[in-house]
Amino acid sequence: MDLPADTILNNRYRIIQRLGQGGMAVVYLAYDQALEHQVAIKVNRNPSQQSTTQFLREARLLAALRHPSLPRVIDYFISGQEQFLVMDYVPGDDLGSLIEKEGAQPLDKVMVWAQQIGSALSYLHKQTPPVIHRDVKPSNIKLTKEGEAMLVDFGIAKSTDSSQATATGAIGYTPGYAPPEQYGSMRTGPYSDQYSLAATLYMLLTGNKPVESVERALGNAVLTPMNVLNPDIPAHVQQAIEKAMSVRPEDRFSSVDEFISALTEPSFEPTVRRSQLPAAAPSAAQTPSAAPSAPPVIAAGEAGPRRRNGLLVAAIGIAIVLVVLVLGGGAFLLLRGLAASPTASPTALAAALPIYAASQTGMPDTPTPKPSETPVPPTAAVVMPSSTSTPQATASSTPAPLGKGGVIAFASDRADGSTFQIWSMKVALNSNGQVVSSDPSQLTSGDGDKTQPAWSPDGSRLLYVAPGGKNSAGQDNGLDIFLLDLGHPGSQPVDLTQLKGDETDPAWSPDGKMIAFTNQGRFNNLRQIYFINPDGSNLRRISFDFEEYGPTWSPDMSWLLYVIYADSHNYLYMRNQVNNFSTATPQAFDITAIFGNLGEVNYPAWSPDGSTIAYTRIKGSTQQIYTVPFKSRGNNPALLTKDTLRDYQPAWSPDSQWITFTSERDHNPEIYVMTAAGLLQTNLTNNPARDIEPAWQP
Repeated sequence: MDLPADTILNNRYRIIQRLGQGGMAVVYLAYDQALEHQVAIKVNRNPSQQSTTQFLREARLLAALRHPSLPRVIDYFISGQEQFLVMDYVPGDDLGSLIEKEGAQPLDKVMVWAQQIGSALSYLHKQTPPVIHRDVKPSNIKLTKEGEAMLVDFGIAKSTDSSQATATGAIGYTPGYAPPEQYGSMRTGPYSDQYSLAATLYMLLTGNKPVESVERALGNAVLTPMNVLNPDIPAHVQQAIEKAMSVRPEDRFSSVDEFISALTEPSFEPTVRRSQLPAAAPSAAQTPSAAPSAPPVIAAGEAGPRRRNGLLVAAIGIAIVLVVLVLGGGAFLLLRGLAASPTASPTALAAALPIYAASQTGMPDTPTPKPSETPVPPTAAVVMPSSTSTPQATASSTPAPLGKGGVIAFASDRADGSTFQIWSMKVALNSNGQVVSSDPSQLTSGDGDKTQPAWSPDGSRLLYVAPGGKNSAGQDNGLDIFLLDLGHPGSQPVDLTQLKGDETDPAWSPDGKMIAFTNQGRFNNLRQIYFINPDGSNLRRISFDFEEYGPTWSPDMSWLLYVIYADSHNYLYMRNQVNNFSTATPQAFDITAIFGNLGEVNYPAWSPDGSTIAYTRIKGSTQQIYTVPFKSRGNNPALLTKDTLRDYQPAWSPDSQWITFTSERDHNPEIYVMTAAGLLQTNLTNNPARDIEPAWQP
């Protein structure tokens, strides 16, 4: 609830006006009646334990700091369920607003600001333990009325402890200003703030936001040299900034102090590490045939792209893997709410880019069966094929299974060009950080389309939709739910439902004991949700009063989410686990308004970590994939697929870091994958056939 003007807080602070809002925090301008001056009051309105702990950490960090370029904490208190942090009020513009109004700033001003903010960061880094800001950017630097720069907003700052080699802090970043190590649970340090400060100076001097560091690390983009954007930038300033923005932390300066010193030293020239020097070209015997080429990456201090030979590209690829290998799922909970879309300004924090080491145990690869053969099922544990570029390929060169799973089932008509069968493929990240697919395997055969695959929680059984048989009266049963036990090669599919009408949308309960599905045609041709046991027993109807379909379970099984069709609209609704959901009162998921922020909803999918709902928004002939935090109950939906007309049927990876989906952007249905923030959208199938309805094996 907004605080109106003249509200008195803690018998001391009188609210003047609201200054801004971000996430669950609101900042107000207030008047301190005790000390008779203006202050800024930051209010945390997120009652979660994680949020309150992080907010208190910010207060404690700031309370211990004293530096002319850092705000002071004046007070901290709790009122009701809300926390209040009282700080120095810094009037005036932030540098982000200044750039929007005026564009690139004069060099002499920027150098003064660089020294002031650099001094503040150096002060933070010299604390015991060091404090890492982790969100240095133009909008977090305020200008006082005297024109001096102050570094504000410590919402994702952390204090480090050198005795804890794997310590990580609160997760968050701003695309364009965050280094690669901040896109996940890899350890950050003073070198991370150095990168962000350099990226901020790049923006201030050129008026252009730097390309995302992860895109540079993956070889998908290069950093535009500063002198291309602003020819007046001195060479030593450009070289210092671009060195501080090196993708690898070890290629940056040893400290922020060293970086600032280089900025002010006209004789500065960057030292080129041995790893950055061109290596001798490999011999013909050493060079793999048809080796893919990588996009050029500009090293710190280069004036433009330069040709790199095969060995250097390979070295960069290995370095990239080492950088992102440890990035993991912890970041996802906090990153996704404000992620960057793949083609536009950030609307949500990008998810981490995880790479998981391939298992060294498991079953051999599954061959592709002929249509007339009994399909050979994939194994629950999958080992990705080793690299064949050298005879001595080791586990370190083995592509890492994507999403902590690595196998995706999907429907395709590639076998005969007309009939959909269920197929599987392996998905991995190669040594260049690129998403690749391999080993397509046909899992079903025979007449009739098989669609909508759904894995059991243990990854050993697969549900799908196919035409059923005839009933006792000789009439077609329509579509039924079939179960294929992949853990027992040679077993035959079992028809579980055999009801009047069509059964679709199968969804396993997280404990593997129930299957939810949609039936249409048994009662007045309305779509209704049913439960059934995996052995076909204990059929029960869940829907009675409304047309409901497309169920998806919360990971803890406390909620069943689905689509309800009412008043010619598709809403997202849910039921709580009361008497197995059958007598629970349906609740609107989106509580923001009658129709809400989600639009016309279809294909909901709950992330395995329980934090987020992915869904398809339908608008006319357009279908696009969105995500929305479950706890927000409709607030902050994020568009992941932009500038395409038909993207639909999202499905989560087991680690909640990736989403696979069907896309018709290539004028033919294909299976795509992207991060949970919409980054790295990649065509996995790229086949003339129709490939639809992906499902990720747990």
